Formats: sequence, C-alpha cells, structure tokens
Amino acid sequence: MGNIHLNLFKTFRPTTMTSAALVAILALTFYLRLLFFGQYIDPDVGNIAYMGWRMAEGEVLIDLEGPGKPPLYYMLYGLFVWFFGPSVLGLKMFGALFVLMAVVAIYWLGDKAYGKGVGLLSALLFGVFSSGPMVEGGTVNLETLLHFPSILAIGFFLNASTTGRLKWYFLAGLCGAMAALIKQVGGVLFFAFLCSEIHRGWRKKEWFFRYSILGAGGLVPVIGVILFYSFHGYTLNELYDSMLGSNFQYLQRGYEYTSIFKFFFLSMKLILQENSLLWFGVLFSSAYMGWQRLHGRGESIYRIFLWWAFWSFSVLWISGIFYAHYFLQLIAPFSIMAAYGIRLAWKLAKNLSHLPRFVVQGLWAIILVITVALSVKTDYKYFFTYTPVQQTAFQFKGVDGVYDGYGYGVYNIVQYQIASYIRENTDPTNTIYVWGIAPQVYFLAQRKAATRYRNNFNLSSVVTNDAFEALRAYAPMVMQEISLSPPAYIIEIMYLENFPELETFVKEYYEIDLTLQLPTHPYRIHLYRKRPDAQIIPKCDGGFTKSMS
Repeated sequence: MGNIHLNLFKTFRPTTMTSAALVAILALTFYLRLLFFGQYIDPDVGNIAYMGWRMAEGEVLIDLEGPGKPPLYYMLYGLFVWFFGPSVLGLKMFGALFVLMAVVAIYWLGDKAYGKGVGLLSALLFGVFSSGPMVEGGTVNLETLLHFPSILAIGFFLNASTTGRLKWYFLAGLCGAMAALIKQVGGVLFFAFLCSEIHRGWRKKEWFFRYSILGAGGLVPVIGVILFYSFHGYTLNELYDSMLGSNFQYLQRGYEYTSIFKFFFLSMKLILQENSLLWFGVLFSSAYMGWQRLHGRGESIYRIFLWWAFWSFSVLWISGIFYAHYFLQLIAPFSIMAAYGIRLAWKLAKNLSHLPRFVVQGLWAIILVITVALSVKTDYKYFFTYTPVQQTAFQFKGVDGVYDGYGYGVYNIVQYQIASYIRENTDPTNTIYVWGIAPQVYFLAQRKAATRYRNNFNLSSVVTNDAFEALRAYAPMVMQEISLSPPAYIIEIMYLENFPELETFVKEYYEIDLTLQLPTHPYRIHLYRKRPDAQIIPKCDGGFTKSMS
C-alpha cells in the first residue's frame, strides 16, 4: 500500500508542478495585458470594433475601404458583444482571452514537440513578448487573435505529419484558413505546410490525397463566409475587394512610399531592445536545425518549425512597410524556437569537458542577462510608470519618451474627447459621420454611421499619394447618403475647404459646435452640429432643397 501511495505521489507531483507553472504564466500574461487596459485604441482597432458591435446589433458590415480586413475578427467580436455588450474594457478582455488561449496552445505545441520544459519556456516567452509595447502587444489588433488559430494549425499539422491521420490534416487546414480570415498573412501557414512535406514526393497519390484533405479543411470556413455574406446581399466582387483586392494598392504604395531597408532597420532598432532574447535563441536553434537537416539527421519537426518561422518573417517584406505590430506574427514561432535553442545550448554544453562547458554556459548566461536586462529597461516605464495617456502618446516612438513625428498617439487620444462630447450631446438613436480617418469615433461614441460605413483608410498616405482625389471620388455619394439619413454631427478631420461642393452643403445645413486644436497633423478638428431649423430634403435629380421649420 505504501509503495502504491509513493508511486501515485511521484506521478502526481510533476503534473501538479507543471500545471502550477502554467497557471503562473497565464497570470503573468494577463497582468501584463491588464496594465495596458487603459491605453487608447487606434483607428485599426476602432474600425473592427465598430463592425463587430454593429454585427451584434444585426447590421452585417464588411470592410470595403482599403486595405480591407477579413471578417472573422469582427464576426467573433460581434458574438462577444452579443453576450457582454460593447465597451473598450470588454474589447480589451476579448483580446486578452485569445492571448491566454494562445499561451495554453503554445505550451501544448512545445510540449508535444520537445517536452514540458520547452513547452513551459515557450509559453513564458510568448506570454511576455506578445504583450510587449515595442510590438504594440498591449493593443487588440488583428495579430492578437491571429496567434491562437495559427498555433493550433501548426500543432495539428505536426500531428498529421507524424501520424499520417487525415483528421489532423483537415483540422490543420481549417485552423490555417481561420487564421487567414482574421488577417491575410495567416495564409502563409499553407506555404509552411507545403514546404514541410513536399520532399516526400508530391507526385505520389497518398501525398496528393492528404493535401486535398488539408485543402478541404481550409475551404470550409471560406465557403461559410462567402455564403454568409451572399445571404446578406454582398457580391463576390465586394468580398474579394475587402479581403484581397483593396490590399494590392496598399502593397504597391508601400514600396513607393518608403525605403524598405531603412524602414526595416529602424523598426528593428526598437524591437531588438525588447525581444533580442528571442532573436538570439532563434538564430542558434535555426543554425542547429539547419545543420542537422543538411546532414540528414534531426527530427522531421525541425522542418515544420523552420518553415513556419521562415514564412512568418518573409511575409513582413511583402508590404514594404514594417509597422511594429507586424512583428507580432513572429512571436509564436520565435518563442518555440528560442525556447528550444535555450534548452539545447545547455544540453549540448553538458557534453563538453569542464573548461569548454564553463565557457559556453558562461557566455549563454551573459547573453541571457544582457537581453533580459535590456528588455526590462526598455519596457518597464510602459508597464509600471506611464499613465494611459503616456502609453498612447509614446507608443510609436518608444525611445526616451519622445513623441512620434506623425502624432498618431495624440491623435488617438483626441478621438476619445470627440466621442465623449458626442455621447453627451446626442441620443443613442442619433447618427454621426466622420469625414476623414477616425473610425474609432463611431465605436467610442456608440453612435451608428449615418451613411454606408466607410473606414476611409484609403485616404492614408501609405495607400494613396493623393488623398484629396480619393475623397473627391465619393464626396457626391456622401452628400446624397447624408441627405437620406442626416447625421446629428459631422466630424471634419480632412479639411472641407478642399471640397467646395461638400463644404457648401455642410455649412448650409450644419454649424460648428466644437473646435479641437491639435499639436500635430491635421492641426484642428471641427464638429458640425445639424442646424435645428434646417431639414434636408433630397430632390429626385440628386440635389437638395432646404426647408426651414
């Protein structure tokens, strides 16, 4: 009896310790994200949050302005809103939930590939660095949700590759497609799948059949989205433009707008201060895995992780624009490979004689101390010193608390002031219209767009070299739509002076109610309130008449 109890204790204790360690990592991850719950949301997040809120209210929207976002994020957020209601706090909780699920998933993947030690270290690295401010980890952007299905897809594909069972291929394709429907770059998972097994002989019927099953799994959510939007009146062209077409102009403009290598190294200058530990670990593990594969040794899972990391890094170069949050998609594969590299270095060092072992372990200890200290020094003020306003204002140029040259942080703070003013001076049934790029105002104010919803991202300098031309293209359409559903407020962010017809229309039926001065571009924002004595009556020819009450 005593031996039975002892054996049970020996079995139970490691499991308990592992579970306790994983819970501690989850708690740390949530705590780090909690410290950023006060940070102001940006236009990207506000755009998808608004569409999710409206979908929860029964209004099916799609991102029609470039670069468009796939629909799965705001469909999932709409489901969340349906249960818990719309709020910035709820939005942050929604993102935190997906990150915590991703922490558990990456532990599962690391454990499956290399054991519990690597699994726990992978989870720790992922939980900390996916929340880092230099990669905008405290926000609720698309990458926040992208982690979870991407990790599951790689895990299922690992199962498929080692067992050959078709259900794992199907699930890998399903999760890979869901990742792509959250953000288009999730589609690179299929390149990783293809490159990992194509050496087995793509002409063989068995290989072709397995990948047909994988493709079938990928088609399921895509067909589901197409049917859903077709049922609600959207065309295939609109779906294509939203998810792919509108992004091609963005990609083309990225190479015209920026110096690609200069942008990359400027971004890396900031990012390496935060997560250089990951890069050191990845370089070491990649060199070891590559050497082993080159000499016909090593495990088959090396291929999967190498191709996952390779394609996740390569896709950064497609747009020609290296925004900080784009690097978030590297955190999951880099966490696994860095954790393996750290463990591998110590394991290999143990096989050396005394002096070389001491030198190698000493070098690794120095690297670990320096990279961790650099990360803490870089991020500490964001987590523990800065107020939410400072977290937002200093987000884009994170060195020494210097404001960014474009004023994005300050601009995001001002949108909260606008939304608060609108909520105080309108009823929930009133509508508003934003003339410019500030889609978060709709969500923050909890007011519906008066016209067919447009995020206006096609006006961005990274999408077009002539924002005024893009605005003029649909200014008449906006006027017509406003006449059919006059908003209580028009928020003028792009100057109306550049659009005489629209300016005449707005100033005839609206009056300036509030002016906000900004220290950065666009310098001032006007809020126009509809005149109480004016009623806009659309004419049959598309013009307008004015009725005075």
